[in-house]
Amino acid sequence: MKLKSLGLASILLVACGDSSSQEASSVETAKKQPDNSIAVLQYHHVSETTPAVTSITPKQFKQHLDYLEENEFSVLSIEQAHQRIENDEGFPDKAVVITFDDGYDNVFEHAAPLLADYDMPYAVFVNPDLMKESPSAYMSWEQLKQIQQQGATIVNHGQTHAHLIRRRASETEEQWRERMHYDVISAQQAIDAKLGEQPKYFAYPYGEYDAELQNLLDEWGFLGFAQHSGPWSPYSDKTAITRFPASGIYANLKTLDAKLKSRALPVADYKPSEPLIAYDDERPTLRVTLAHTDGLQQKALRCFQGTDVLQPTWQDELTFSVKPKENLPIGRSRINCTAPADAGTPYYWFSAAFIRPDAEGSWPD
Repeated sequence: MKLKSLGLASILLVACGDSSSQEASSVETAKKQPDNSIAVLQYHHVSETTPAVTSITPKQFKQHLDYLEENEFSVLSIEQAHQRIENDEGFPDKAVVITFDDGYDNVFEHAAPLLADYDMPYAVFVNPDLMKESPSAYMSWEQLKQIQQQGATIVNHGQTHAHLIRRRASETEEQWRERMHYDVISAQQAIDAKLGEQPKYFAYPYGEYDAELQNLLDEWGFLGFAQHSGPWSPYSDKTAITRFPASGIYANLKTLDAKLKSRALPVADYKPSEPLIAYDDERPTLRVTLAHTDGLQQKALRCFQGTDVLQPTWQDELTFSVKPKENLPIGRSRINCTAPADAGTPYYWFSAAFIRPDAEGSWPD
């Protein structure tokens, strides 16, 4: 039996991030349907020979698809998920979007045939410049056309896969904006020229963004997809939509199960609202304001930094804060917060991303 597909074209750490009138409107919408959430899975390589941290083997990937089919998940295209959120249509009880970053050739070789067999739509975020520079590593335009015809949506990962929020030495704000215009807009133009007009969805390289880059995406009419965890919902910032990594250590179906079934914690606001912090801000306080606590066990809410459990301090009925027990590492990290539903499951989930640079303002890939 093939999985029910709603595409336009045919999980807690072991159980177990700017306010605006637009955000306020989203919060009001979400209050009407607090469980209007969908999990978005993020993959990179599907191979046994690529870096383990960003890879899932073909056998493991098939196990993921088997799990979705056997547990009667509805696999939506990325466009359909967007449309449902915009139109406040709600989602099936178990629904998921599948995405791949970079458009590696092993996705065409190993993942695309399986997804076609299971009749599951998916999205591939590509880098046109890198496709030209390293054609043996990435899918060609002809291959992208082929998988597009099989139900894939081809979308934008920038031209260069650079650390976009890093400013170059002596670079002015205008020069940085011009560089971002090339990386984002010219990539979109290349995709549209080769494959026909595609939706304006942009996945940040390395999942890195700041307020200035978010503002540019909003100005240019893009949705922005990040790499820290959590479901997509009306609460999501349209230029920082969260996804669940499903490769490497995150490929374990025992932990992925809870993430796939999770709901978005109804977060109305949080600070700091952009990931990049100062080098000397070693243990930043995360302050979160909820829109409501209906349907969740507020007293059981906990946050996690790595293996550390962080007990929230409640300022009032809707606002809590947590502070890391250990210094954040140099580079990218996150704090996840979860709370069980009144019935025990599913879990409500929220994640805040952090990027702590070194003393020179840099950090590892």
